[in-house]
Amino acid sequence: MNREILFRGKPYLYWDDISFDEDYVKLHAAWAYKDGWVYGQLACNTYRMAWIIGPITEWDEDCIYPICPGYWIPVDPETVGQYTGVTDKDENKIFEGDLYRSDSGYIFEVMYLESEACFAGVPVKEPESWVFLEDVAGMERVGNKWDNPELLKEVNL
Repeated sequence: MNREILFRGKPYLYWDDISFDEDYVKLHAAWAYKDGWVYGQLACNTYRMAWIIGPITEWDEDCIYPICPGYWIPVDPETVGQYTGVTDKDENKIFEGDLYRSDSGYIFEVMYLESEACFAGVPVKEPESWVFLEDVAGMERVGNKWDNPELLKEVNL
């Protein structure tokens, strides 16, 4: 099995009294920053801090060595989502937290289901059910749960 492992997260603008403004993020991770998100590998520590980092050349239990010039962009751990390995009908990569609308008007959130050990589309108004990710891939992408929280409150038709 050979699939792309990729994460995305919203950059923290301020972290430990250091300002990481949009210009800083663009300077250090220009090719990996778009639409307010940083894309790359995920690094976390035991203090619930998270970074999206550039491609890794080597790692061990003490250190991670990204390819130089690399980047370490601090991100909000609550916004981190993994690429599912599937693209939608418009060739957009589908990440955890993305929202899709079915032809019947239902909003589905892409989630990892521990009980099923897979990514799936979970209807916002009926979280006890789910659909296969391949079904979500044929739907219209309407945003994600962080940039479009109003869609999580929308009434299904």
